[in-house]
Parts: sequence; C-alpha cells; structure tokens
Amino acid sequence: MAKSRLLQISATAAVLLGGAACYYFWHARQAEQPATYTTAVISRGSIRQVVTATGQLDAVLSVDVGSQISGLIVRLHADFNTLVKKDQVIAEIDPATYNQRLRQAEADLASAKASNRLQQLNTERTRELFAKSLVTRQDLDQADAQLAQSNAALLTREAAVENARVDLARCTIRSPIDGMVISKQTEEGKTVAASLNAPTLFTIANDLANMRITAAVAEADIGAVESGQRVTFTVDAFPNRAFAGQVTQVRNAPKTAQNVVSYETIISVDNKDLKLRPGMTANVSIVVASRDEALRIPNSALRVRLPDVSGAKPPAPTIATVAPATSAAGPEARPERRPREDGGPGEGGSRRGGGMFGGDASPEQREKMRAVMAEVGLTSFRDATPEQREQFRKLLAERGLAPAAPAPGEAVAASRTVYRLPGGNKAAVPEAVSLKIGITDGITSEVVDGLAEGDLVVTGVATPGADAPAAGRPASNPFSGGRRF
Repeated sequence: MAKSRLLQISATAAVLLGGAACYYFWHARQAEQPATYTTAVISRGSIRQVVTATGQLDAVLSVDVGSQISGLIVRLHADFNTLVKKDQVIAEIDPATYNQRLRQAEADLASAKASNRLQQLNTERTRELFAKSLVTRQDLDQADAQLAQSNAALLTREAAVENARVDLARCTIRSPIDGMVISKQTEEGKTVAASLNAPTLFTIANDLANMRITAAVAEADIGAVESGQRVTFTVDAFPNRAFAGQVTQVRNAPKTAQNVVSYETIISVDNKDLKLRPGMTANVSIVVASRDEALRIPNSALRVRLPDVSGAKPPAPTIATVAPATSAAGPEARPERRPREDGGPGEGGSRRGGGMFGGDASPEQREKMRAVMAEVGLTSFRDATPEQREQFRKLLAERGLAPAAPAPGEAVAASRTVYRLPGGNKAAVPEAVSLKIGITDGITSEVVDGLAEGDLVVTGVATPGADAPAAGRPASNPFSGGRRF
C-alpha cells in the first residue's frame, strides 16, 4: 500500500514538472517572436476642427396672437399651417355684449350733451342778468362752475363711447404679421377670459424659409466660436442629410444647468425647401478651423508609446508655445518639468508638460524670462495684476521670447512624439520622431513639421506572449489578440 501510494505521488509530480517545463519553453519562444506593428501612411487631405453642440430650430420671428377681451369664439378663419397676411381676420368673438355697451355709452353721451346744452343756456342768462345787476356775483360764479362740470362730464361720456368702440373692434382678431399659423390653441364655441392676461389663440411664424438654431455651446468650447463661422448640422428626421448654416451671434449671457455652463449661439439657417420644422433638435458642428491638402496623421499614432527601441528615451510631449498670461503660478511655484522614463508627463508643472515657460524653452530662455518677471516686478502670477500680465506678455514678444498669439479658432501647435519605420519597412526598428501637430478632427491631426508625405508611422504594436500591459501603459484591446503599447 505504501509503495503504491509513493508511485502515485511520483507520477503526479512528474506530470506537473513536465507541464511546467512545456509552458516555460512555450512562453519563452512566444516572447522571442518579434512585435507586430500596425502602421499608417502619412497622406494629404482635408481636416476640419469642429465644436459640437445641440440646439433647437425656431422661426426667426414668431408672434403669439391673443385676445384682449373676454368672450365666446364664434368663428375661426385660420387653422394649422394656414398662410396669412398682415391685418387678415383670423378669428371673431361674439360682439353682442360689446354692441350693447357701445349703445349704452352712446345713450349716456346723448344725455350728457343735452345736459351740457341746458347748462350753457343757463350760464348765458345768468351773465345777462348779472350785467343788469339783477343777480349777484356769486350766482354768476356758480353758473360758470356748473358749466365746467357739465363740459367735463361730456368729455367723460365721449371717452366711454370711444372705449366701447375699441372693445367692439377687438372682437375681430387680425394677424399682426405675414406668415404661417404654426399653433392654434382655441376652437369655435370656446370662451376666452382675458381678465388677468391675454390668452394665446394662435402662434404665427413670420417666414419658415429662414430659420435659426439656438445652440448651447459649452464654456470650454465657446472661446473658439465666432460670428460668420460655417456650420453643418443634422436632424433626426433626415439622418442622412447634412444641412448648412452660419453663426450670426454669440450671446454673453451664461446658462447654467446641472453645474454645466453654456452660452447660447444663434445660427441662421436657409430652409427654402421647408424640410425643417420649428422645434426640431439639431446636432450642430461649428467649423472653427479648416485645412485643405494638409498632411494628416492618425491620432492613434500619437498615443503609441514603445520601449527604448532606438537607444534613446523618447521626449515627453510638450506644448510648443509660451503662454505666461494664462499660467497659474510663477517659476518658483511650478518647478521645471522633467520627463519620466516612459515618455509620459513628468513631475511638476502643468499636465501638458510645458509649465509657464513651455517645454521647448532652453535654460537661457528660461533665465531671460525670469529676468523679465523681475523687471515687471512679478514673483508669482497668482498675485499679478492684469496690467502686469499684459506688460510681461509684451516684453516677451518684443524680445523674441514668445511666439505670436494664434488667430481666433486656430489650434496651438503642439510637439508630440511618434514612431516612424525607416524606409517604410515594417521589419525595421522604429525610430522616435518629434513633430508638431496643428488642428484635429478627432480622428486625424494636421502635421505642421517633422514628417513628410509617404512616411510610415506606427499606430499600434502587439507583442505575442505578453500577459499584461506594463505599468503606466494602456491596457490591451480584448479583441486584438495581443498587448498594445
């Protein structure tokens, strides 16, 4: 029994050792296989950088037509989508009550006229008698006062008649503008009450051939939006059709919803075919920058980080401009940025890698910039006044220490590192190349400098046999079959 048990344990141990040895040699062989690169060719094409937003389509001018008087709707002359002209009758309210008020007011006016005539005759007789010293001065003054009161009463009755005529005229409701009825909120036989406010009966849009979109643009994107920029948008009713528009106004009043600040941007739209309707939701793309025949590189190539394949550490991505006016602190509060070993952002400074002086600034340039700060009297940008910031920026530009500010809507050129395969050979060892990129459409970016048309760049790499991504690198795609750097 003991011998049989010992044999079983030995056999099991041998199987386990053999399996471990096979796995080790298989894993080592897989690790020795070369990495497989996914590549893309640098080519030319168009790039559009856009700001996206959503908004609602509305008529440029729409008027709510209401009733200033209360009464029963006896007739409607307009319905939904009815084309109307200015002063055209669109509804009638029962005028019987207002006709009676007018007749009563006219009767009161006639009575007031008769009383006024009698008072005039009495005043004239009193004057004649006073001239003959047959009445006292008090009698004459009293007659004159009664005549004045009668004249005032006559004016009141005349005003009441005019008021009754106005109310009677308001029984006929007319269109205030040329346009189309887009909403009707009443029916024949319905009573409207206008005691507190004017109830809305119709909504008339002036001209649906010209519409507008009120888009909510986020505060992070509003700085690139200007009047005159071209706009494309789609609506759910026509998902395969792109409509065109133009930015006409960027409103300064902020709108806050769920702690998100946005600004209303007005976009004019040509709707000659009347396909677009008021109230539709528009998915807007505002073109803030555009390039034709630009060198393009896939954005996936900008995210690739390889091990030290060429004997030199790849430089950290840095912003290629100096922007001291928007920095939060001076050089003492923001230490110089040092790249990490994996080529990612270093410690200190901003997350973009440039800090206040920019990642491409040499030690001599940094020393000159600090001298300018001392000349202006700055120790920290947190305590700087707007005048000091402006003076600092001007001195930098005058002494060639800062580039010219980009035009509105233009992206700031940034320095990034990509990996190029020399000679377009996929079996070659990739070389790190520093390039400057411009605008991006989210899929491709403009190459400003560093690469030429036809260059082959790495957009991804899969290493067979790798089990897990290295620290600080993105995880692999579960559908790709290998680790991606």
